[in-house]
Amino acid sequence: MSRKLRIWETALRDAHQSLWATRMTSDMMEPIIPTMDEAAYGVMGVAGSAVFESCIYYLAEDPWERLRMIQRRAPRTLKNVYIRSLNVLGWDLFADDVFPLTIDALARYGIGCINTFDALNDTRNMTVSIKATKDAGLHAVGSIVFSESPVHTDEHFVEKAKELVVLGVDAVQIKDSGALLTPDRVRTLVPAVRAAIGDGIDLHLHTHCTSGLGPLVALESLPLGVDVVHTAISPIAHATSNPPTELIAHEARNQGMDLDLDFDKVDAIAEHFRQQAIKHGKPIGAPVAYDPGLFRHQVPGGMRSNLEKQMEEIGLHDKLPAVLEEIVRMREELGWPIMVSPMSQFIGVQALLNVVEAERYTTVQTEIKRYVLGWYGELAAPVDPNVLDRIADGEEPITDRPGALLEPMVEGFRTEHGPFESDEDLILAMHFKPKLLDTWREACKVREGRPMARTPVATLIQEISHRPEVSYVFVEKGNTRLSHVA
Repeated sequence: MSRKLRIWETALRDAHQSLWATRMTSDMMEPIIPTMDEAAYGVMGVAGSAVFESCIYYLAEDPWERLRMIQRRAPRTLKNVYIRSLNVLGWDLFADDVFPLTIDALARYGIGCINTFDALNDTRNMTVSIKATKDAGLHAVGSIVFSESPVHTDEHFVEKAKELVVLGVDAVQIKDSGALLTPDRVRTLVPAVRAAIGDGIDLHLHTHCTSGLGPLVALESLPLGVDVVHTAISPIAHATSNPPTELIAHEARNQGMDLDLDFDKVDAIAEHFRQQAIKHGKPIGAPVAYDPGLFRHQVPGGMRSNLEKQMEEIGLHDKLPAVLEEIVRMREELGWPIMVSPMSQFIGVQALLNVVEAERYTTVQTEIKRYVLGWYGELAAPVDPNVLDRIADGEEPITDRPGALLEPMVEGFRTEHGPFESDEDLILAMHFKPKLLDTWREACKVREGRPMARTPVATLIQEISHRPEVSYVFVEKGNTRLSHVA
């Protein structure tokens, strides 16, 4: 009997997040969604923190309405939203009670699958999200984020996978956001994780093409026991995106695997997104050359392009090689943190500070201090004692699960900032500043052609385009321009 393989299509989230800076609008996707529903994908990824942020900051769209539209147009396909273990859909640390509030709301919009990941692979941080997912009757996927370091061994990932099984997940995902997996590593890691979780739990593989190896990695995994492979329809695959759906699906069928995928529908989906790219001047993904340098600094492709652009704007582009080397050094002395959001942004900013200032760690970013003190979870390895002393400044690290030390906040926030018309409005208010939400609502009116307040359209566009929570912001300190996450 042939083994079943399911395809997780990333076109509506990760693919355009990787290639188009999450700028795919609902209008660009809506006409093809019924065809996607008929294509028999195993899962469609539809949202995560970046989708909510882009709708609010850039697109003047209601992210909840996008989810409603997708459910209306694709009622049969399992749809997924990514949740950060400590940050839910944002960047701040949130108390435990925010997770069931958010996940229950997502369930009302047809989301049947929640994928939880933790930047440090601290499964304690994932407990609350996974429990809330199961309590809501949804499919729970727990991710182990892949990285290369002396401590990120196959044994490390196997142990994390076993911990996720104990938490009651329906599936375990090997999440290679940094495109660091190689075919050789897949041959040892995938079978090891497969054996550890047993046959009753699905195994997912998620990788990117930044290193040039993504398609080879996905193809190599097919006969090794994966149940679900995450792929992107070809016009928005490759580059920093995911391996192409068509290539992986055709090869799986050639290997005798059982797929429900309708290849005629897939061709139609590809043509739709190809035309959208042409119409809106968006890049079409293309294979990239193998980049061995990526395996040293491990900076994700999207973060690197953003960092390069902003360093060039302030006249520091010549410092980029030094910043990348500083990241290599910092990872070793900070206990090998994984270069995945939000940690990768924090490390990149601190590396720039260390390069431009006269002495390393003269200015310490708040998030880096919180990291070494345990406020993002258990570190994979100890921090260099000399660096810890400099960063911690006498404060003692915590050993408890960070979320357990935060007071419940939902009802207090509702009382202080409400009343709110809905849980959805409450969730947005907890993640975004009031002035920004007011500006966003006015911009939505402009886009929809409804009456608006007196704020000029140009001002609205300028304000809605500023995204301080995730941008590199440069400030003057003496004669040195510094960078931090606002």
